[in-house]
Amino acid sequence: MLWISAHWCPEVRMISYLIGLAGYLVTLMLQLSIFSQWKILSGSVDLLLLFVVGWCLHDRSKNLWVLVLVMAGITSLVSALPVFIPFIVYFTIYLVIRQFHKRVFQTPLLGMLIVTFAASLLQTALTIGTIFIQRVDIDFNAALVEVALPSLLLNMLLAIPIHAIVRELAFLAFPKGVEA
Repeated sequence: MLWISAHWCPEVRMISYLIGLAGYLVTLMLQLSIFSQWKILSGSVDLLLLFVVGWCLHDRSKNLWVLVLVMAGITSLVSALPVFIPFIVYFTIYLVIRQFHKRVFQTPLLGMLIVTFAASLLQTALTIGTIFIQRVDIDFNAALVEVALPSLLLNMLLAIPIHAIVRELAFLAFPKGVEA
């Protein structure tokens, strides 16, 4: 079996970036048009977060942080969240998954569920913390019960199909025998 590295074949790395970015942009369009309307109470799913988790789990390129930076920038442009929250959440996802790849993750689906749960909680905590710092008058109990928990539930439910879709995209970006 012939192993090709990205050092000798830079187009493999570029193709993985293009497939990852194209998948992210399709996910962005789906999030803005369809999935933002799917709600339980006041919570909605965050497909962009799920795609980033899935792509970080399956991408084998060494410079994935560049793509994560681009994804966080795009999310901060289209999101109502403060600009720094997507950067913090996405880079935390990237760093956690890179550390777990070295140690723990033998089953990517379990990793998808664990990181999705933790990232959703981190994003919710940062958002509520920002609202608190801005001195917006909200009922924290209602925010947790009507927004945070339903959003977490929807993210966990859609993590499995998103994982399957991103895994198939990763097979396109990284054919068997090609290492980036």
